Amino acid sequence: MLSIVFGLIAICLGVFGIVTYWWYVVDVLAAILPIFLVCGGFVALMAGIRNTGLKAKIKEGNEVTTTDEIDETEEDNIEE
Repeated sequence: MLSIVFGLIAICLGVFGIVTYWWYVVDVLAAILPIFLVCGGFVALMAGIRNTGLKAKIKEGNEVTTTDEIDETEEDNIEE
């Protein structure tokens, strides 16, 4: 019950602050939007790179192969 009262008080104070200082709210949103766009773009870029299969795995020793080569090797081992 106490958390509901504090929640309602916080909502009322928040709405009062937004209505009273709306130009500050707009300025903050205008400042935060480009940051979110850059972060979201970076996340989308990394997800796209991850899904293209450009990963490399280390295979026995220092030899680096792509995942396609590893898959082909595993298929050869299964057939034998």
